[in-house]
Amino acid sequence: MEVTVNINYKNEKLQGLRRAAGLSQTQMAKEAGVNLRVYQYYEQGVKDISKAQLPTLLKICNVLGCRIADIITDRETVELLKKYER
Repeated sequence: MEVTVNINYKNEKLQGLRRAAGLSQTQMAKEAGVNLRVYQYYEQGVKDISKAQLPTLLKICNVLGCRIADIITDRETVELLKKYER
């Protein structure tokens, strides 16, 4: 018997910030200069935004007016960012 487990880590923080900014995924990707499909993958949790390149994170944060810690889902990275910001 084969058991398959599919875990999806939807990035609700990223999605919520985008929606609060009044942007569609297409608008967000365009304004940030990020590929639409890649951006959608970040929101859907298909790609871990914590592993995105720093310039990509900064582009997204600049459009949303938020900090990197606001969109990262990896707890260790969030804690490291908190220490860094002190």
